[in-house]
Amino acid sequence: MGYDFSKLNDREFEKLGGDIISEHFGVRVETFKAGKDGGIDGRFWLKEDEKVIIQCKHYLKTGYRGLIRKLKNEEIAKVKKLNPDKYVFVTSVELSAENKKEIRKIFSPYIKREDDMWGKEDLDIFLLKNKKLVERNYKLWITSALVFDILFNNAIKGRSRSHMKEIEEYIHKYVVTENHKQGLGLLKKKNVLIITGEPGIGKSTLANNLAAFYVAKGYEFCCIEESISEAESIFRENEKRKILFYFDDFLGSSLHDAVSNKKDSHVVKFISRVKRDKTKKFILTSRTNFLNIACRQSHQFQNGNIRENEFLLKIEDLTEIDKARILYNHIYYSDLESSYVDKIYKEKRYRKIIKHQNFNPRIIEFITDSKRVGSIKSAQYWDYIQKSLNYPKDIWADYFQNQTDGFVRGLVFLTVFNGGRISEKQLQKSYSCFKEIEKLQLNNHADKSFNAVMKLATKSLLNRSQISEDKCEYTLFNPSIADFVFEEYINETKLIISIFKSLQTEESLKYLKNLIINEKISEEDIIEIQTDLFEYLFNDKLDDSKWDYIILLADLNSSNKKVENNIIEILDKIINSNANKVCINRLWEFFHLLIFYSNKLKIEDDEFILNAIENKQLDEYEIEVLLEVIQEFKVEGENILSEVKERVEIYLQDQLEDQKEHIKIEKYIRPASDYDGEIEYMTDESGIKEELDLIFETISSNFNEEILKKLHIDRFDIVQSIDIDEMKDKYLEGSGEDYAYDNIRDYRGNFSGDDIDAIFERS
Repeated sequence: MGYDFSKLNDREFEKLGGDIISEHFGVRVETFKAGKDGGIDGRFWLKEDEKVIIQCKHYLKTGYRGLIRKLKNEEIAKVKKLNPDKYVFVTSVELSAENKKEIRKIFSPYIKREDDMWGKEDLDIFLLKNKKLVERNYKLWITSALVFDILFNNAIKGRSRSHMKEIEEYIHKYVVTENHKQGLGLLKKKNVLIITGEPGIGKSTLANNLAAFYVAKGYEFCCIEESISEAESIFRENEKRKILFYFDDFLGSSLHDAVSNKKDSHVVKFISRVKRDKTKKFILTSRTNFLNIACRQSHQFQNGNIRENEFLLKIEDLTEIDKARILYNHIYYSDLESSYVDKIYKEKRYRKIIKHQNFNPRIIEFITDSKRVGSIKSAQYWDYIQKSLNYPKDIWADYFQNQTDGFVRGLVFLTVFNGGRISEKQLQKSYSCFKEIEKLQLNNHADKSFNAVMKLATKSLLNRSQISEDKCEYTLFNPSIADFVFEEYINETKLIISIFKSLQTEESLKYLKNLIINEKISEEDIIEIQTDLFEYLFNDKLDDSKWDYIILLADLNSSNKKVENNIIEILDKIINSNANKVCINRLWEFFHLLIFYSNKLKIEDDEFILNAIENKQLDEYEIEVLLEVIQEFKVEGENILSEVKERVEIYLQDQLEDQKEHIKIEKYIRPASDYDGEIEYMTDESGIKEELDLIFETISSNFNEEILKKLHIDRFDIVQSIDIDEMKDKYLEGSGEDYAYDNIRDYRGNFSGDDIDAIFERS
């Protein structure tokens, strides 16, 4: 197995070369800052008076012929001037025996032996025998073929594998800063890390690389798409296995559920479970303002001290050297023509970029993207950079509005307002509808079919990922596209209504609810959107598969008088006409609407409740509103009450199972005897049961006491069901294992201002 040195830029390769030679000769190698090196990347002495010079040449892009030209035209003159006793040459280019003879001849007499020349094969062999050296060089290690095999094979399902492929695609641009080391340390210590920050700061990039690190260390990878319940089911199935859970923008997709539907308890509960289990890790990302809103409006987030796991990224925490490396790395891998790069180097303009108040990694990625820059002449490139930095909110304006048409923009609108993610099947269906509603006209004979337009949009505005053999999905090429589209088009209410009419997905309504929570859309606009959507639905044949969508739509503003009759008609149909046919998954909203309109509804057959909760695991808030429905509508059916009782008992028992971890069981266990070298322990079971009883009282206090009595909930049986012996055994066993993370090189070091120029110095 070889290593992919193309993932290292020239500066990173020089550092690796110095480390390898130092390890090989067992000496300390003097290394020098990047810049004009005079033919020297490292220096050491084999004896007091035997000076050895190291020179590293990356030259993967030009290959052997380009390397030889460089050596003959420039390097040999430098070596003669230095006149070393010994010259060691390192390159990432593959070298044959004949190649080494040719190079030795060029540098004779300074290269003494052919094994003083290190080609790619020599580096591979040495690194395979020195794994610690590889791990110390994070990017080389994480991009090795062996590690990527581990990353891919440890991905639990299709979306996780797709996400790992995305990490592989972009990891070569990653710059290890102090944030990386701090993030690893916090994740190791706390098991849970919530990375927050403003848009474009690099939250997802850091999260991706921290996740990759742990997965490479043997953790299975679970990428959560929408709901924490995805992770809960895997946690239960694989309780003893090492798993890293990953939830990118966890409040962007579920802020609505967190603060409107009380699903915050799911997140807090799951975080609590992971914190107690050393075999699990959990990485989440969120925009700072989303977490602020959630913590302000959620008692669960407040009481769960969720912010103690927060790792806030701030642009001011990046040193100028960090920024220089980020900019240099993006230029190195950009494929920009030299005429464009010259504009950045002219009069050291890179310093202006680094020092700019709006510097962030996302803007750097944007201004060095050769595909995007290709439409701009090199003479205008510096003006383009300045405009992008000065007005970052307009970063997509020219491209989106002047270089695309209404058909491409339509695909982007649909993806943005679906929450930034949409299946190919849904996007194709919605695109067809959007074209018809908006009456998009062809200005020429170009193909505007879905497949043709999709090809224009992908890799510039959208990403297409293969999730499974028969499923593809689209995400935004860059999250900032959503910010631009929202800011630019949110006041075009007719367009927004066309988009939601075309989508008709639960995800789109969750996105709309998030806008309401963030106060990004007026109540008048919400009423207009909701009213038009209801009218659109009622003019068409109502599809029974859309009940959850309709319930979410009704819940956007349940007091909208314009659609009140529509909502009542739908609720009446669900609870009476189709009692045994309608399947409802959005139970909280459904029960909430029933209670809101209870004075205008009459239940003829309460069997619909059984149908609604069949084969579903109910959470605290779904149970809470269900019990309110039973009380409000005076439900007396024996079958229903028996089923609800069972659900309440299951919920209370599950909660007790989770909450029992808070008991400090060491207070109730003591060694009793030492028999044949084995210690026996005594357990004060009555003390543990007293604590369990108190926990049960706290959990059950959230529900109406009168209804609990009516259901005959047996408190004693539930407390007795907890296995105290298992609690004791788990405590005595202990769990978890640590990894040494100190091998990762500290890339900050001590630098002066001149080192920025040195990084950008051209050879």
